[in-house]
Amino acid sequence: MDKPPSHPILRALLPPPQTPKHQEDRLKALATIFQTLALSAWGLGILTPLITAYTALNLFHAGLSFVLGAMLELCSLTLLAYVPYTIDTKEGS
Repeated sequence: MDKPPSHPILRALLPPPQTPKHQEDRLKALATIFQTLALSAWGLGILTPLITAYTALNLFHAGLSFVLGAMLELCSLTLLAYVPYTIDTKEGS
């Protein structure tokens, strides 16, 4: 039996099948987003108050920014742990 043709609306809504390279690229993109957010949290919460004025640095606020940045960086590293790394070996080397 022939396979029935798929509906054009479903074809437009459903994503195509993922290849390992697509999945790797998406995981790396998400990890990059989390790393950027972590650096932003550290920069806004710790670095900016240090540059503007010493009295502007609140230790509780800086600690909270550090913990938030560390959690976002941990999310980034967790996503990168799911990226499969293959070692290409050549024959005769």
